[in-house]
Amino acid sequence: MPLLQPPGDVVVVYRATSDFATIAVRDVLEANGLRPMVRSRRVPGYNVPTLIGDQAGIVAEILVRPAEEAAARALISDFLGGLGDAATPEDS
Repeated sequence: MPLLQPPGDVVVVYRATSDFATIAVRDVLEANGLRPMVRSRRVPGYNVPTLIGDQAGIVAEILVRPAEEAAARALISDFLGGLGDAATPEDS
């Protein structure tokens, strides 16, 4: 059985390692007018992330159309950067 390839009209802009990350990134993109798609990378029937190759530990991939790729990557970078700043306590 051949491996399924992603459609040629979408690109992966984020590989999420949790359900929370999947939903949060998707929501950020949608709130900014983009139309992301989510592709599950869970092992069917077991509800665990795939354990194969570069997909190990990936829960889902966020995909967008090529025309939205640059905007999506910028939004994701800003979002994740903001999380890093908020999660790091300031030195007293």
